[in-house]
Amino acid sequence: MLFHGSVPAMVDCGKMGLWRVFQDLLLFSKQPVPPTCSNLAAFLAPACFSYYAMAVLVQLPRTKLYRMALLPSVLWLILRAGVSLDFSEKHAHLRQGMAVGMFNFATRAIAWVLVDEPYVKIDHDNTGSSNKIADKANTESATTSSNNIRSAMLNASDLCNNLRGIGWNWSKGVYIRAPTIKVESRLVFAVLSLSRSLFYMSIGDALGLCVRVFAPQGSAGWSIFDPTLPPIRRYLQSTIITVLVGFSALSVLEMIYSFNAAACVVLFQQHPSQWPPLVDNPWFSPSLAKFWGRDWHQLFRESFVAVGYKPLEGILGQYAVIGAFVVSGVLHDVAMRGMGHGDTLRIVGYFVMQGVGVALERLWRRLTGRRVGGPLGCLWVWTWQCFWGNHLVDAWAQGGMVARSELFPVRPVSWALNSAGVLASRGT
Repeated sequence: MLFHGSVPAMVDCGKMGLWRVFQDLLLFSKQPVPPTCSNLAAFLAPACFSYYAMAVLVQLPRTKLYRMALLPSVLWLILRAGVSLDFSEKHAHLRQGMAVGMFNFATRAIAWVLVDEPYVKIDHDNTGSSNKIADKANTESATTSSNNIRSAMLNASDLCNNLRGIGWNWSKGVYIRAPTIKVESRLVFAVLSLSRSLFYMSIGDALGLCVRVFAPQGSAGWSIFDPTLPPIRRYLQSTIITVLVGFSALSVLEMIYSFNAAACVVLFQQHPSQWPPLVDNPWFSPSLAKFWGRDWHQLFRESFVAVGYKPLEGILGQYAVIGAFVVSGVLHDVAMRGMGHGDTLRIVGYFVMQGVGVALERLWRRLTGRRVGGPLGCLWVWTWQCFWGNHLVDAWAQGGMVARSELFPVRPVSWALNSAGVLASRGT
């Protein structure tokens, strides 16, 4: 509550006044508006169109100056959409998705301004190599030239949604895991993908139920550090919750990815090879570098490298990797703020410390001549992740992001247990 004449009141009022001036100058909506058809057309459509326009220009030669000139307008439209549209509290996960989407639009637009060579779409069958890396192909092998506006416009929609660069010449260095079983039939692939989506939905639901066992009943926001427990039990419990939340987060990603794979293969007739596995057994990673550079998903690698790593490479050299993790941390903080909460110190701090861990591995190799790896390396990864992950997950839990049932459109495990009367006593 604001008290008349108090210093906090004046400070808060000053901030609100500055925000209103900022809104007026940038022509933002003074109050967040619901996502009706007219509001989506007024706010979201211009942001999407400007993002699409940048995707067209990055394929055309000698357009860097045009991209640079267009970038401020693109960022303005993206920010305008992000702060003007609002979903109800019931659909907070959609607000989170909106925040992540707009941040991705912005960072990719910046990345496309910084590139010197045009992006070229190549044959998806030529993007893989024997070491499972989507190496850069010769532009002479491109199936469709992007040097004309028509083909660039046709390919731009794929570029806008192709976060890992599968089938594009810019995906050099992006690790793409080869599928265990190659499926050529679109129908079979769609059925398998939907089955995977349902499977991960069930896994995520079960993990969410496990996490909610530790949560105070009826509490949306809570701390994973139970002050009533002695220190050893307290941090053992918080670490168990952290691991469960980590696997749950991966289940959500796999669920969404598998559903989108099925939808795009059926509706847009994409080839199954354009949807390779998302991750590569991250729980067995022998080093943090391998965990983040190969085993974890690489969906935002292009933006993180272009915006966070390359600007610092000339100063920090190989340790500029910390910059990429800073951008990753900001993305996750923006996602949480999209749900009405924020904890920049702990969220960004977690990702900064991941960059520090990778830098320490590189320093270790420089001093000893040996890479971090093997069983001890795997233990190192789990220890580092769990220690800093405790703080990240606690921030998420206090912000009400942990074990949210609305993340899953169907909750098979909860439905089965409710039918059996198992969950009735907890009201889950």
